[in-house]
Amino acid sequence: MKYRYKYIFLLYFLLSARELFSQANATPLFQFGVMADVQYADRENHGTRYYRSSLKKLTEAVDVFNKEKTDFIVHLGDFINDNYKSFDTLNSITDKLKMPLYHVIGNHDFAVDDKDKGKVLKALKLKKDYYSFEKNRWRFIVLNGNDISLIAHIEGSSKYNQGKEIFDKLLKEGAPDAKPWNGTLGDEQIKWMKKELSIAKKKKQQVILFCHFPLYPNGSAQTLWNSPEIRNIIEGYPNVKAYLNGHVHISQYFLKNGVNYVSFAGMVEKDENAFAVISVFKDHLEIRGYGKEVDRILK
Repeated sequence: MKYRYKYIFLLYFLLSARELFSQANATPLFQFGVMADVQYADRENHGTRYYRSSLKKLTEAVDVFNKEKTDFIVHLGDFINDNYKSFDTLNSITDKLKMPLYHVIGNHDFAVDDKDKGKVLKALKLKKDYYSFEKNRWRFIVLNGNDISLIAHIEGSSKYNQGKEIFDKLLKEGAPDAKPWNGTLGDEQIKWMKKELSIAKKKKQQVILFCHFPLYPNGSAQTLWNSPEIRNIIEGYPNVKAYLNGHVHISQYFLKNGVNYVSFAGMVEKDENAFAVISVFKDHLEIRGYGKEVDRILK
């Protein structure tokens, strides 16, 4: 009989330990918020873009992020639509966030008058147009897909001319992403990105990259002009776990060579809101979508 009690006690101990382990494993290392394409403008709706509605939706997102006590927020580009003064309107809302807000630069953020293009970084409270930051053995790399483009630079400038040369070549080839609102990473930024990835590998850090423009699917009209090159680089690093973007205004997912590619729905689209809270676990990422954003588990 005493052996029977020993076995019962051992079973109880194992089940209790399993439950405790499961609970510990269910606690995220940290969590962060994600928004894309707020794209506010004080103008009437156009098609599916409900520009003025973004103010109410952004206010709701800020309230949720504060309530959830997320560690930081990332906005994936196109904070405004086309008026530089809109930055002040939106900043008055996001200033209520109780955690850091990291901006990714989108094409619409530069769709302002030429005299205001040089002030966009300041309006987004950024010191650099591409940068990185760290959290709990994770490295977050923020890319600027407008680096070489037509929209971010004044006509006749060096980077505008580089963008025009690439754009004309893609247009001649009939490339689907040969659109004036797209762009690409310049050589200097690519060199910097490779260095960041190497540092993360050396430090044994996991990596998530943010960019406004997607890298998948092939044949899309919204991808970075040099998306194959960028994909080949980041998929060569096994510590790169995800690439998160906006720009397409819909929620999409692709798994390629161990990298989770996620496009987030645009907040500006129609009446329903769109944002997410991402919980980072030891072995997966959990996306909890709000409104039309999709819930996902990324292994």
